[in-house]
Amino acid sequence: MQRTIKIKIENEDLRETAEQYFKAYCFCIDKGMELHTSNKKKIHNATYFQLRKIHPNLPSALLQTIRDVACENLKAVKLESKPIPKNKFIRYDKRTFSYKNGIVSISTINGRQKFQINLPKFADKYSEWNCKAGTVVLRNGQTWMNMIFNKDIEMKEPKTFLGIDRGIKNIAVCSDNEFYNSKRLKSIKGKYKHMKSELQSKGTRSAMRKLKKLSGRERRFVRDVNHCLSKEIANKPYDCFVLEDLKKIPRNKGKRFNGKLGNWSYNELGRFVEYKTEEHGKMTIKIDPRHTSQMCSNCNHTERSNRKGRQFKCRKCGFELDADLNASRNIANLGISQFGRLNVIQPNVATEMLVTSPHSLEVGR
Repeated sequence: MQRTIKIKIENEDLRETAEQYFKAYCFCIDKGMELHTSNKKKIHNATYFQLRKIHPNLPSALLQTIRDVACENLKAVKLESKPIPKNKFIRYDKRTFSYKNGIVSISTINGRQKFQINLPKFADKYSEWNCKAGTVVLRNGQTWMNMIFNKDIEMKEPKTFLGIDRGIKNIAVCSDNEFYNSKRLKSIKGKYKHMKSELQSKGTRSAMRKLKKLSGRERRFVRDVNHCLSKEIANKPYDCFVLEDLKKIPRNKGKRFNGKLGNWSYNELGRFVEYKTEEHGKMTIKIDPRHTSQMCSNCNHTERSNRKGRQFKCRKCGFELDADLNASRNIANLGISQFGRLNVIQPNVATEMLVTSPHSLEVGR
């Protein structure tokens, strides 16, 4: 399990290290694009000795992390474009970073330096965790250190499953019959939308500055809502939480739908649920979202006409239920089936195969 704590820190050597680190990173990116490769060995051979001459004060270990980050980012974009981050940064690992008793020791252009770090009170629970890596980011003229804490946890085998259907009208509907509607969220976001449209129509510099502050305030409000909601869900008495894998949602359903989709922070809510359940030693799994809103949770009959608006009525067995609640129950059932497939014990010989039976597991309803 991994957690990141952000600390503001001011040091000129650290800032200059970030400046040189970023220039070296861009050099590696350009060389990778020129050679059309994301191979670490090839980029190392093409850049290392040149970077030693250009930036003689950068520690060798930092140059190696520069190469690694560049290769990872080139691979991520499949060499189709230059992956240039918005902010200048430094990545530290166990060779260049250590933390003990409130003291951080990190490599800079002027050698190893130590900083006294005062962690916020909420970080007291991480006092027994390991911190062997971090990043430094230059953002809006300020220097921030992201300290990465790690802890090994033992996940217990789940016996009870909760399905969570995320949506626009209801932020979340759980298979234990609990609804979390979006009335307050939509009301506040509507006010922000109105204020932003007025500021955009003015177009003055002061209006643009105000618009930037307003956007930040809106993001913080939505994040707070998702934090509170995910905490309440994670505290439910279930061992496994099942979510839909919503990576690819079609955006070809009109301007109005796309606008609603853009205001929907489903991905953030999913991430918060994942890491908050992990803290309790619980599991989160994702399932394929196809047909979860069209399938009957009572008889598994799947048909598009089963659902009409907010209501679900099975054409085969006549089962009626709120459409989102029906979907959440389907998500829970699919989670049980998927966990059963993942939990297959491979035999030493091809005579038998032991599978955890989904029927012995409990779904939240």
